[in-house]
Formats: sequence, structure tokens, C-alpha cells
Amino acid sequence: MSAGELVALIQGLLQSRNCHKMEVSPENSCCFCLTLRSGTILIGIGNCLLYLCMFTWYLTSSTIDTGGLRDGLDVTSVDISIFSIFFVKTLVNILLLVGAVKRIPYLTLPWLCANAVSMMIAMVFIGFTILFGTTKLSLNYNEYVTSLTIMGMVTGITLFCWIVVFTFRNNLIMEAQIERVPSEMEFSAVNNQQSSMLIPNAPLPSYNEIESYKEGKSHPEDSPPEYEEAVSISMLSSECSNDSAKGLVIISFGVVVVCSIS
Repeated sequence: MSAGELVALIQGLLQSRNCHKMEVSPENSCCFCLTLRSGTILIGIGNCLLYLCMFTWYLTSSTIDTGGLRDGLDVTSVDISIFSIFFVKTLVNILLLVGAVKRIPYLTLPWLCANAVSMMIAMVFIGFTILFGTTKLSLNYNEYVTSLTIMGMVTGITLFCWIVVFTFRNNLIMEAQIERVPSEMEFSAVNNQQSSMLIPNAPLPSYNEIESYKEGKSHPEDSPPEYEEAVSISMLSSECSNDSAKGLVIISFGVVVVCSIS
């Protein structure tokens, strides 16, 4: 098997494994015939209308006698608290609507955090009412049961809405990951294809080709001479050098004699 075939085999195994992982699609049902997206949009719209009605009732109702801005007086701490709660709740519900319509998961996080805090506060109030409702709060039996029923229903509905929004956010994140995987797989496939094109696919040489290459190879150089031959060669070279030196001396002596006679 060549290197390119091995790379293609590994790539096919990885693609089949990733496709098997992504076969399971996220659940997208809220309740009855509604999807999680439509349920989240209805939750955002319903909460916006609810807080707007409550804020309008606080400003126009004659049964509440707290003074402050609603009576034309200075702003009190109760007014500041009501305005802050209304502003925060309206803002997080608007962000929830935008996140549900445009499928942006991080815009649903403020709503989840705000309602998680609201549920914790409601649970504290329920526990305090159960323990001290008839003693420190001086509630009769009907008030005691009614307050617990209302707080329990509100907390339960808020918990259900929180689970719907949380599941919708997780589904958006999963869908984004599923859409990101094919692009990454295509990018890796292109890289593997380019690398496989760079790897040579030529087969290994056969035994006969190797033997013919050995036979056609040039013979190695002659081995160096033995010790005796090397000594004789050095002696001959030294004798030749001595003879040449003597010849030079004789020639130079003759030249000197000729110069002196002349």
C-alpha cells in the first residue's frame, strides 16, 4: 500500500467517525406544537408585557400608598428599587428576544442569570414564609396558604421558562459546532490531499534492479602498497634526489671555472 492510499484510508475512517458523532441532532421541542425558538420568543414577549403592566399599575394604582414620585413628592428608595427592577427585567427580556430571533446564544445569558437570581430570592421568601409566616409575619391561615401558593406558582413557571431558554441556548451552541465540523473536515481533507500529492508514490526497486546496479558500479580503487614496497619507493626517490643534487653541484662548479678562465 502506497503512502497516498494510507492517508486516504485514515481520512475516510476519521470522516466516518465524525459523521457518526454528529448524527444525533439536538432536541427542538418546547411543549405541545411549539419549538424551543418560538417558546423562547413567547417567553420574552410575555415577560415584557407583564413587567410593563406591573410598572403601570404601580404608577397609577390608588391602593398603594408609598408616597414618593407617584404622589408628586421626592424620589424614595422604593421608587429607585422598582425602577431598577423594571429596567433590568425589560432589558434582559429584550436581549432574549433579539437572541432568539437572530439565533445568538450569548444574548440569552443575561436573562438566565437575572432569573436565576430571582428564583433564589423567591426560594428564600418561601422558606421564610413557611418558617415564620404565622408568627413573625402575623399571617392568618388564608393569607399564609395564598402567599405560599402564589410564590410557588411563580417560582415553578419561572423555573420552566428558565429550562426552556437554557435548552434553547445549548441547542444553538450545538448547531454552531455541527456547522463548524464539516468546514474543518474539508480543510483537513484539502491539506491531506496536498500532502499526499507531495509524497512520492513510486514503488520500491526490485531485487534484480539492485543486483544489476551493484554489477554496473565502478570497481573500487587499488589498495595502498605494502610496507616493503613503500620503503623501496621512498629509497628510490631519495637516491634520485641525491643524484640530481650532485648534478646541480657539478654544473655550478663548471660554470664557476668557466667564468674564472674568461
